[in-house]
Amino acid sequence: MKQPEIIKGANARLNETEYLKLATQAVSAASDIGPVSVDPDVAEAMGAFDEQALSMDAALDSHFDGEDPTAIEEVLGNG
Repeated sequence: MKQPEIIKGANARLNETEYLKLATQAVSAASDIGPVSVDPDVAEAMGAFDEQALSMDAALDSHFDGEDPTAIEEVLGNG
């Protein structure tokens, strides 16, 4: 197996995979102190993904498991 060429000094360079690995380690270390803003490419390499937030109605409905405790029939004992 061919070993990667080691270049030192001003001509040193990283490929994208090496850069992302080092960047994810730096983000992980910095996040121990508190919130850290992260480059989108680095965040993607760390496994982050976009998730659409719930609507207000969907968030409220998720608390009731399909049953609305404020429904008038249930409050009166008719449901």
